[in-house]
Amino acid sequence: MKLRWLFWLLIIAFLWVVISRFTELRKLVEILIQGQWQWVLVAAVLQVIFYITYTGLYQSAFYTVEVESRIMDLLPVMFASIFVNVAAPSAGASGAALFIDDAARRGRSAVRTAAGILLVLTAYFSAFTLILVAGLAYLFLLHNLEIYEIVAALCLLAVLGGLAFVLLLGLWRPDTLRSLLTWLQRRINTLGSHIKRPDLLGTDWAERNANEFTEASLAIATHPQRLARSLLIAFGAQIIDLLSLYTLFLAFHQPVGFGVLVAGFAMGLLFWTVSITPQGIGVVEGVMTLVYTSLGVPPENAAVIAIAFRGLTFWLPLGIGFLSLRRLRAFSRPRRFSGEIWSVHLVAIFTGLMGVINVISAVTPRLHTRLVRLTEYSPLGIQHGGRLAAVLSGFALLLLASNLWRRKRVAWLLTVLVLMISALSHLLKGPDFEEAFLAIALFTWLLYLRPNFHARSDPPSIRQGLRILVFSLGFTIAYGVIGFYLMDHQFRVNFGLSEALRQTIIMLTQFYDPGLQPITGLGRYFADSIYIVGTITLGYSLLMLVRPVLARHGTSQEDRARAQQIVQAYGRTSLARLTLMEDKRYYFSSGGSLIAYVLAGRVALALGDPIGPPDDLPRTIAEFRSLCAGNDWTPAFYQVLPDYLNFYNREGFNALCIGHEGIVDWDNFSLQGKTNKGLRSGYNRIKRIGYHSQVFEPPLSDDLLANLRLISDEWLTTMNGTEKKFSLGWFDEEYVRGSQVIVIYNPHGDIEAFANILPEYQKHEIAIDLMRHTRDAEHGLMDFLFVELFLWAQEKGYETFSLGLSALSGIGEGPQDPAIERALHYIYEHVNQFYNFKGVHEFKEKFHPSWSPRYLIFPGLPGLPLVTIAMIRADSGDDLLGGYLRI
Repeated sequence: MKLRWLFWLLIIAFLWVVISRFTELRKLVEILIQGQWQWVLVAAVLQVIFYITYTGLYQSAFYTVEVESRIMDLLPVMFASIFVNVAAPSAGASGAALFIDDAARRGRSAVRTAAGILLVLTAYFSAFTLILVAGLAYLFLLHNLEIYEIVAALCLLAVLGGLAFVLLLGLWRPDTLRSLLTWLQRRINTLGSHIKRPDLLGTDWAERNANEFTEASLAIATHPQRLARSLLIAFGAQIIDLLSLYTLFLAFHQPVGFGVLVAGFAMGLLFWTVSITPQGIGVVEGVMTLVYTSLGVPPENAAVIAIAFRGLTFWLPLGIGFLSLRRLRAFSRPRRFSGEIWSVHLVAIFTGLMGVINVISAVTPRLHTRLVRLTEYSPLGIQHGGRLAAVLSGFALLLLASNLWRRKRVAWLLTVLVLMISALSHLLKGPDFEEAFLAIALFTWLLYLRPNFHARSDPPSIRQGLRILVFSLGFTIAYGVIGFYLMDHQFRVNFGLSEALRQTIIMLTQFYDPGLQPITGLGRYFADSIYIVGTITLGYSLLMLVRPVLARHGTSQEDRARAQQIVQAYGRTSLARLTLMEDKRYYFSSGGSLIAYVLAGRVALALGDPIGPPDDLPRTIAEFRSLCAGNDWTPAFYQVLPDYLNFYNREGFNALCIGHEGIVDWDNFSLQGKTNKGLRSGYNRIKRIGYHSQVFEPPLSDDLLANLRLISDEWLTTMNGTEKKFSLGWFDEEYVRGSQVIVIYNPHGDIEAFANILPEYQKHEIAIDLMRHTRDAEHGLMDFLFVELFLWAQEKGYETFSLGLSALSGIGEGPQDPAIERALHYIYEHVNQFYNFKGVHEFKEKFHPSWSPRYLIFPGLPGLPLVTIAMIRADSGDDLLGGYLRI
């Protein structure tokens, strides 16, 4: 909770910095626009490279003190530390604290990390000292060296000496270091006693930290090659920073000598380091301007270049640092933080609204003029000159919005690109700051939410979509250039090749046709056809880019063998054996569990609870949800037990009771007594006629299997149905041959009915799956089959018998039950033309079972229709065996 408050305080601080310095930010934008944009872009890229190199310095320094780290892990911490040092000025301590906290959360030594930070500063300032000496020498030779510059340089040298002294203290004077830490420990615990916390630091704190710091100092001393590497990286970072400044001179067409460049750079960074204001705000620009002016640079150019350099080196890392905060472990939110969901959905809604505005403005003439103003201030800020372009771009935005809602990574990237192009176009054509600011605001919001867009698209589809995108772009440009060149008499403008190319590119990238004046119907048709040709191919490529991950390959034999071992070791429901059927795919958790699922549309529908060690169940659910999120799948679980509902709730799932499973206990079942008189009479009647049963052990013979196949086919014909799958087995010869089967013979010795028996592995319980009979089977024969099977199971020592799920039974019967369960109860009572829910339940009820609820687990009510359709498709075996998923 404290960290959450700190996070929001940092956000407020960032907003305050932006608002309080908005005039300066706007002036910076105006200045950058005046420069040659190619060199300005190079300067910005060099700044990014500088900070990546600077992060490499941290990695090298940590490696020197034997702290394991990666540049990609350190990069967000480094940018966030820059932001925190501005938002909460503390002479760099707050930024260092982020590094130490992040290292501790990764299981690294905090003390060694602190030593590594000291080494970073020492190496960086040492490398800068070389440049500073060169700059001071140049100013001295030109008699431009001022006393305040000498004082500032001496202050920097004092800081550098202090850093080196602290590092060497652990090497040269470990006892002195230990004494200093012991004194600090006593002082802190004394202060803690005033708030009834006298043990803020443990008794071994000073000894332990002194030892670790000494070991870090020894690591530096014993690995001089690592230290040299850090110094070289620090010097390389300084050179890259200097090159960034040089490109700004080129951007504003100002010649500059090497000595002048180095002198101004050195003085600027010097007063950035030793300035009395946070990050040298208000000082660096002035000093650099004075130095460059004194060395012959025109004052206006000196000021513009100094402000531009200062702006890039201040605002660029500050903005990236703010966006990096959420990447830090200290501020990472729990998975189910509702604000995350709403933020993603709001971004998608804003994008979709822009698409709706574009479409409405194109198709409703009366509203067009009213919506023009709204379009100017819409989040994307895209203006359209033609109605066709508005409609087509609107549909594209709606497509992007729907995929942003689904957290698609590719959709996020495409939307960010559109926003960036939109913002740049407004700055260049006006500059129109209001529209650009709105585009930048949404762009920043999307960057901030970047970790939340993690759903992958199908890699082969992405490659195909990119190929189509490149082809469509090239084809459309060629189509437009050739058409304008050959048909220039259809327009008021005469198009040469270069003019035709420019006109086509403008129409494709900015969705308007400046100066395009067709004078014939053919000319208007051709102009519109460019949009049609480009948008059809572009739209198809977009659909391919945002496709969910497809399941093109079946499950391997190795995975099936592994799944069988887990099921046999941990399966404990009547569904366990069905998870081994050929239609299932498997997710294996890191803890040795599995989830058997099928893919139907975008839904990964799991059969039952995960199978594996009970203590691994919560982790397996969480990992499977992460897998589905990354693949743009919707996870759902069908027929789960009530035992683990809290684990699903913890992961944000909803639970819906879909019926009850009947369990027959021999203590509650008997053919004796008045209650079972009807069942007993029917059983005895069929027994007297001459019917009898036999249970066959696997493997079944070919002749028996052929007879069972005939009965199965006849039963399917009689029922006017096809084989069901997913939660039921089907007549697969390998499956039936490997099952125990009870067969009912008529008095003539012919098979009239059969059922295969399912094991439940960990419980002394059995169930049946396929239960089929001939068209002219004796009335009451299935009752006879069940009773015979019960008697056989009792003889074999089984304790219970599962009758399977009685769908929709026993739910929604009370006024306090959820509305959706009451709706399902209405279906149970009144809808029988598709499936006789009530009749099936009454058949099972005659055996007097106990009823246990079963649940459907799904991620929220909006996803329930999608999951329901997936259940229907999975039940019908919708193209799952082929392994290629349709969308």
